[in-house]
Amino acid sequence: MKTTYDLNAYLDILRRQNQLVEIKSSVDRHFEIGSILANLESSNMGAGYFTSVKDADFPLVGNLLGSMERIALALDCSKDRINEVIAYGYDHPIPPVIVESAPCYKNILQGDDVDLYRLPIPQHAPKDGGPFITGGVVVSADPETGVQNLSFQRMQVKGKNKLGIMINEWRHLRDYFEKAEAQGHSLPVSVVIGADPAIYICAGLRCDGDEMEMAGALRKQPLEVVKSITSDIRIPACAEIVIEGEILPFEREMEGPLSEFTGHYSTAWESPVLHVKAIAWRDNAIYQTVCPGLAEHMYLGSVIPREPLLMRHARYVSKQVQNVHIPPYGSGFLALIQIRKKNPGEPKNLALAAMMTYVNIKNVIVVDEDVDIFSPSDVLWALSNRVIPEKDIFTIRGAQGHELDPGSDLRGVQTKMGIDATLCSEYENRDYERAVYPKINLTDYVK
Repeated sequence: MKTTYDLNAYLDILRRQNQLVEIKSSVDRHFEIGSILANLESSNMGAGYFTSVKDADFPLVGNLLGSMERIALALDCSKDRINEVIAYGYDHPIPPVIVESAPCYKNILQGDDVDLYRLPIPQHAPKDGGPFITGGVVVSADPETGVQNLSFQRMQVKGKNKLGIMINEWRHLRDYFEKAEAQGHSLPVSVVIGADPAIYICAGLRCDGDEMEMAGALRKQPLEVVKSITSDIRIPACAEIVIEGEILPFEREMEGPLSEFTGHYSTAWESPVLHVKAIAWRDNAIYQTVCPGLAEHMYLGSVIPREPLLMRHARYVSKQVQNVHIPPYGSGFLALIQIRKKNPGEPKNLALAAMMTYVNIKNVIVVDEDVDIFSPSDVLWALSNRVIPEKDIFTIRGAQGHELDPGSDLRGVQTKMGIDATLCSEYENRDYERAVYPKINLTDYVK
């Protein structure tokens, strides 16, 4: 299969694999796009391509990375190799190369001509506080070292040239902004909307280097980058649309609510303000969105970036780990670990390791190798049959979690929980051997 290097190439692959639904009727960016994307997901119909958005100059795509099948297509690998491919990116970064020009700067608005309302920025859910950019990759740089970073931040449209931007406490972008603000300076950023899906996948990862080096590793060649027109920020040259601006120091406004990855509407927050200085796009550009709270939101933010690190940390603690999973239905707060247990203390050590792998992980369930961690019913079976609450459940109070978790305080401080759902060592005998029926080929019997 052909490896993808920009958004259009990826869309062509999705079309050939019947993973892209084209909606030709005119749609409203207020609620209608979000509703259609949610129904496409629940019906397992694929990504959505809206060719006609009311009062907008650009078509729109969404749900592009909303399934393991489409993520595998984006990475040119099978579903069972996704974690392996991502882990390779962590270990084999390839620095990007700078090019002098890029198609994304074919059309440019600056100064008084800047108008965010020309973009088809959706208000996805009925009680969202307004239109939000949710599928924009924020490119920033450490003001002291110059090291760049990719990340996802929600950005609410507050005017034709103003965005409210929520920056979580544990983000690199938060560190960069605090350094700039301490000196009384703005922090320049460029927001890329629409690009090679490898860039979107890497924007969800967390590393101390430049995630564009990891995107290069996924493509096994250097990523081409171009200098922004209003700052020294370097962006992927394959971008469809670019919004350039600066996050202003000492300025905060209420931002939100938004239908978040937790499945709840978040409350409004006092968030920094991003002043937009330029908008640029390539000819025939496509706007890309990530519909909040749907599977793509979870895959990009929690599953794909964190499972490889979870596997690495878990196997450092115990070589008996068979597999790990951060299921989308757990909002990124749940980690599942499958183990061939040798020591009765291993499950609790593994739960602690998982909690330290990533700040979002709040609940950890450790199961035996006969439990399928990709089957919710199997995991619930283990919880119901193999957990002795007073022995197998433990909590850690006052740990840092995610501030959007309804179980956390406003700083993200929460209680974390580990559950040993493995068979108690005292009962590991044939009396408690799980009954398993052999798999057969039903076509041999049903004709």
